[in-house]
Amino acid sequence: MKRVGLAVFVISLFIVSIEFVSTVFGSDKTEAETLIQKSIDYTKSHKWDEYVGLFNFDPEVSEHLLSFLKDGEDQRKQDGIHGIQDIKVVSMELTSDPEFISKGDYVYDVLLDMKVLNPSEFHINGVSRHIYVLNRIGDDLKIETVYLGTMYEHK
Repeated sequence: MKRVGLAVFVISLFIVSIEFVSTVFGSDKTEAETLIQKSIDYTKSHKWDEYVGLFNFDPEVSEHLLSFLKDGEDQRKQDGIHGIQDIKVVSMELTSDPEFISKGDYVYDVLLDMKVLNPSEFHINGVSRHIYVLNRIGDDLKIETVYLGTMYEHK
């Protein structure tokens, strides 16, 4: 009888452990994917303060970037990020690319389908590959960097 009770206890402990691990690590994955989606949504809606707030930038870099993003002349030219008319996520998954996998706590391979007014090196019409590197900073998850615009070729 003691063995049956011990077996039930061990099995219960195992099940609880699996649920705990999947909840803890699953929530980080969901949080990372939500953060990436927010960056895309903020780009589409030109919510530049919110967009810059998702990144792990020092205040000087944030201020410089916001100055560029909010500059009326740059917005009128509609080049680069200002020329994005539409942007959609085609796919988003943790990367298995050995070139990027060790660059952050979470590294995502994201395929984006964009429509831009004035295509550039990083903002092109069609599907392009973007690598999002995210790191945990204290209790917060922040985007560290994004490797932009590599043309995606179907294999």
